[in-house]
Amino acid sequence: MRQYFAGPLADSLIVPQSAVSPGTTTTSIFSIAQSNKYLPLPYGQNAPSPGSMFRFRFGGLCTTVASSSNVGFNIYHGPGTSTTAFGTLLASSSLVTTVAATAGNWLIDGLLIYRAVSEAATTSTCWLSANFMINGPSSGTVTPVTGIIQSTAAVSVDTTGTGSAGTFGALNVAIVPGTTGSSWTPEWTFLEQIN
Repeated sequence: MRQYFAGPLADSLIVPQSAVSPGTTTTSIFSIAQSNKYLPLPYGQNAPSPGSMFRFRFGGLCTTVASSSNVGFNIYHGPGTSTTAFGTLLASSSLVTTVAATAGNWLIDGLLIYRAVSEAATTSTCWLSANFMINGPSSGTVTPVTGIIQSTAAVSVDTTGTGSAGTFGALNVAIVPGTTGSSWTPEWTFLEQIN
């Protein structure tokens, strides 16, 4: 029988961060420093064990434009090396169409599960499953748009800290925009190791 100990891995982001306006380029919502500070994952001598589970939640405010089709999210293992050079892709969401909304909301809630952990770089495996919601302002009548972000197979990742830069040590998320004019502001994060 396993005994589970729940506890946050890091302080939550509680101060709004700068808005990200990606244009039509897939862009990280969190900077490398934010990802490392607020969404850290263990590696090296503190690497997770097979079966380790991590629950993450993050969200904020957004401005979306009418008919901005093909909006979605990608989640990465590692903070990346810039806002457009990412870590290892864990999962891509379904693509959704939003309506115009100012001061709308976005939310991502999910689980990361390590299946195998190896001492050789990039040979650990994990699975990610999450859902997301994009909504208009609380005072508006915009219907929420929802989607799923999920791995399609076990993903090989680095838990040693010796692989390529930006591919270990944190989670990060990028917005896949369909048109120009949207902006995404991270307002809060939460990361918890379940076991």
